[in-house]
Amino acid sequence: FIFIRQSGFYFGFLFGLIQMGVFFAYDANWVLPVFGFLVGWATNWLALKVIFRPLNPHKFGPITIHGIFLKRQKEVSATFARVNCTEILHTKAIWETILTGPLSQNFFAMLRAHSIVFTEKLVGGMKPLAVTAMGSRQFAEMKEEIAGKIAENLPGIMPHSYQYTTDALDMENTIRDRMSELSFPEFEGVLHPAFEEDELLLIFVGGVLGLVAGSLQMVMIMYQ
Repeated sequence: FIFIRQSGFYFGFLFGLIQMGVFFAYDANWVLPVFGFLVGWATNWLALKVIFRPLNPHKFGPITIHGIFLKRQKEVSATFARVNCTEILHTKAIWETILTGPLSQNFFAMLRAHSIVFTEKLVGGMKPLAVTAMGSRQFAEMKEEIAGKIAENLPGIMPHSYQYTTDALDMENTIRDRMSELSFPEFEGVLHPAFEEDELLLIFVGGVLGLVAGSLQMVMIMYQ
């Protein structure tokens, strides 16, 4: 969003005015670097805060104060659903996890059981005749062989079903619609964890960049 991209300019300018006032009153060498760090830290902290706070809208005359993402819940929901379904929860990734993930053995065990049941149903009323002609042992081996062939060929067959699976699951529209219907606290609870992991890092980086900028300002002033 434009606000998030430009928040560094707006907040940095406001905090910078305070920094400038302090420096005019007390021009010690450490003021610009230290305040640069504090300005960078505070700018990123405030920018991240206003994404989700206030949680509920507060009206002050003609102005409504509300978290940036919460105010644009429908737009954010659509973007969140699209990104997740194209980069994370797409059909190919789902099937790769099913076929090769840590629980793939459970899937193939279920596939084997269902394949054997399917073969039984396919034979149907002909089972007594098939057992008599083949013998019960060979009949059981045939079912196991069919189940094995299905498991063996499934990974090569599944890519042909990706588009159908995507259309049938319709996950992007489902996620978008469900997220749009969430209450503000529920919506924040879904999105905020995705930011929390990197929040401190982003705030610290802002502080470091502010420190560097303040140090450069100090050097420029000293060598004028």
